[in-house]
Amino acid sequence: MSKESYIGGDYIETTGGSVRNFAKGNIENSSLGNQFTQKGLDSGVTYGINEPPPKIEVIVKKIIRIEITDEVTGYTIQGLKGLDYKFSDPAVVVPTYKTNILYIEKNAKGEECKIENKGDFNVTRDAWYSLGKNKDGKYELLNRAFVPDSYERNLFGLKWIPSYPNISATYARSDMDAFIFTRFGERKIPAKPLRTQKRLDGNSIASPRKEENFATDVMIHIGGTYEMFGYQHLGGSYGCFAYIPNDDIYSTPELAEKASDNDNYDDISSNATWKEVTNKIKLLAFEDAKEMQVILKYRDESKVYFPPKILNE
Repeated sequence: MSKESYIGGDYIETTGGSVRNFAKGNIENSSLGNQFTQKGLDSGVTYGINEPPPKIEVIVKKIIRIEITDEVTGYTIQGLKGLDYKFSDPAVVVPTYKTNILYIEKNAKGEECKIENKGDFNVTRDAWYSLGKNKDGKYELLNRAFVPDSYERNLFGLKWIPSYPNISATYARSDMDAFIFTRFGERKIPAKPLRTQKRLDGNSIASPRKEENFATDVMIHIGGTYEMFGYQHLGGSYGCFAYIPNDDIYSTPELAEKASDNDNYDDISSNATWKEVTNKIKLLAFEDAKEMQVILKYRDESKVYFPPKILNE
């Protein structure tokens, strides 16, 4: 590819620093006048060894990647699915995990030549569900957390959902954003099968997987205590990642349980701070139509915190 410019008058260029020209071939200067002059304060023309040109990265792709780590940042309260109390919400204590918002540039070779952390927030990775009472009268719990079929395939596409959760009967918009995992544009993600899809009474769990080796509609969405259509809700999960504000994160499981017992866990809703997080992600991603991704870092599922009791929230 060549470039040719024609200027009818004088061409004057002023820089605050040095001017350096590099060429793969020769550098030629021609003058139709009688004189070609190069001036310097100290000396005129000097000769030396050619230097290699500076390396210039050609950026072919810009990405906003949400990185869900295995770094525990504290403990919080999560709604327990599969069990309904008449006058309160059943809940359990779960850990929270640091989640980074990364800006990434890729060069023509597909290499990540630039990575910048644009901020972070916290999510839950667990999704506890009651299977009912066993013969000893104790509740048995199932963790429905999404785990990829292989952590060698832990990078997914990410799609913005403009309104979630909604009231499905009328599809009343919640004005809360969410982001959904995709693979080759589809919401069907290869996943480790759940330990069981049956309750202790033999009935199916709510919203079972149609194919046990695939999870669908895995999302990052609002969690904690949030307000929707005039009502307050305690977020739970069927296998998604729920946002938790810093005010609802405690340093130990005991302190999280104490906050629930003292009924001060739900004093501040998650709505405002979740809106700040989602607006930031959208602003970063929608500018220049950047690709959106999510990566789920490995954690040892055998060492995941198991909630020792069911709370009344």
